[in-house]
Amino acid sequence: MSKMTADNDVRLTELTAELEQLREENTRLRANRNEAYAYIRTKVNDMLSVVGTKTLRPEELDDQSLLDFDPIGIVTRTFQHVLESHRKLNHELSFAHDEIQAIFDSVGAALLVLDPRGRVLAYNQKTKDLLLCKDEDVYGLPCHDAVCCQEEQVKARCTFVDVLQHRCEQRLQEWTLGDRSFTVVGRPLFADDGEISHVVMAYSDVTDYKKAQGALQKSLLETQEANAKVHGILRSAADSLLVTDADDHIVLMNERAEQLFGFCLSSSTEKPSIDILPSQLLSNLLSGPAPDDDEVLVRDVALSSEDSSERTYQARVAVIRGSEQDYRGRITLLHDVTREREVDRMKSDFVSTAAHELRTPLSTILGYADLLLTQEEHTRENWREYLTLIQDKSENLAQIVGDLLDISRIEAGEGLQLSYEPCDLGKVCQQVVAEFSLDCTKHQFAIEFPDYPVLIEADRYALVQILENLVGNAVKYSPSGGTICLQAELKNTMCHLAVSDSGLGMLPDQVERAFEKFYRADATNTAISGTGLGLTIVKHLVEAHDGTVALQSQRGHGTRVSVHLPLVQ
Repeated sequence: MSKMTADNDVRLTELTAELEQLREENTRLRANRNEAYAYIRTKVNDMLSVVGTKTLRPEELDDQSLLDFDPIGIVTRTFQHVLESHRKLNHELSFAHDEIQAIFDSVGAALLVLDPRGRVLAYNQKTKDLLLCKDEDVYGLPCHDAVCCQEEQVKARCTFVDVLQHRCEQRLQEWTLGDRSFTVVGRPLFADDGEISHVVMAYSDVTDYKKAQGALQKSLLETQEANAKVHGILRSAADSLLVTDADDHIVLMNERAEQLFGFCLSSSTEKPSIDILPSQLLSNLLSGPAPDDDEVLVRDVALSSEDSSERTYQARVAVIRGSEQDYRGRITLLHDVTREREVDRMKSDFVSTAAHELRTPLSTILGYADLLLTQEEHTRENWREYLTLIQDKSENLAQIVGDLLDISRIEAGEGLQLSYEPCDLGKVCQQVVAEFSLDCTKHQFAIEFPDYPVLIEADRYALVQILENLVGNAVKYSPSGGTICLQAELKNTMCHLAVSDSGLGMLPDQVERAFEKFYRADATNTAISGTGLGLTIVKHLVEAHDGTVALQSQRGHGTRVSVHLPLVQ
């Protein structure tokens, strides 16, 4: 019994010692656990602080829940996501940097990035090729040492200084470095505090542009000189000239053409069409089938001049072709041939009139001469009659030839050899009228002169010729008779002599042409003889005496010719 009690006591003692040992171990384990929890909580709070999350408090999350919640795993995964985002962001930033650097290097202008102190922070390949004075890197060097290292650039205007001074973009249109020219632009970049953090300088190489501009200016000057020569030629051209394009629009006209057609091409906002030309024939020439390259179309075109009178122009039309022989338009030259055509017409009139006027007296002379030669038996009266007719017709021939010689000398510039002397106009008129009175029995002649002598300074032969032509025309164009009146009136230093009749008269257009050579108011009336030179000779003779002549007439109411001659002073 006592042995069992002793064994129990020993066992109890052992159990008590073991229990005490377990208690101590438990206390130690609890302390270790608390230290571990505290360490974990501290480190979790540190990681949360780094992440930017609010820290954990014991009352919010006990230790067991802390282990169950696994904040370290959450933070670890968060860090993994953050690291993954950073890696992705770094990759994107690296790609963007490479892309920006590629753009930076591929820009056509030389780019420099400077800090506010002018030190080089970055530059592209173009800067290295065009501006840098050194082959090695110039990062951190002042811009002046890196770029403006040539002595002549020291005094040049600095765009960087202007940017710092004005705090805005600055531009320099012409900046030279060596033999190259640049346009410089400086732009500031500002920090959050409003101060300039960087200055970007862009240098655009305009050397080739300036050379091309110089060549262009030279070409432009040469073109302007060529245009000036062309316009000078056009202005000096006596003929009208116009150029049309392939679309039948007028692209060039000289001043003569503008005056002729009545509009100014330079004041027109767009190229006018050839339809505005006043002549349909001319429009057809410019728009019709194009002639061959070596062919020139020549046509006469009637156009109205500035004084509304119709004039004749010879149009010469040639084709304009390009370098590939494509049709580009036409050039037209309008030459005023009114005078030439009038001369041609006068020549025709002269040939017709002279042939008729010469044939009539010649036929009479030849007829009566043949009659005298072939028939032997003639009375004295027949001989006298025939010879008188031959003499009269010979005198007519002499008169025609004399008129032709006179007008020929006048037109040749030789003029007439006049001998001036005081002449009594009244006596000369009486002499001329007396000669006409013998042959013109149908007409009556009236001379209305002052009671005193009218003395004029004239060549007597020329004065007689003037009066004979005027009185002769009055007789010829008054075939039915009537009164032919010669009136004289003195005004100041001039004598106004008028020869009037009551014969056929003339139309207004005939009056305008009355003094033209070979012109006859009624050329169809073969009964009225004449070469059409009488009034032309009268005009030249009167003007040779420093006088004037004028004609007034009305169809069916006669004609009045007024001659103004100077009196003897």
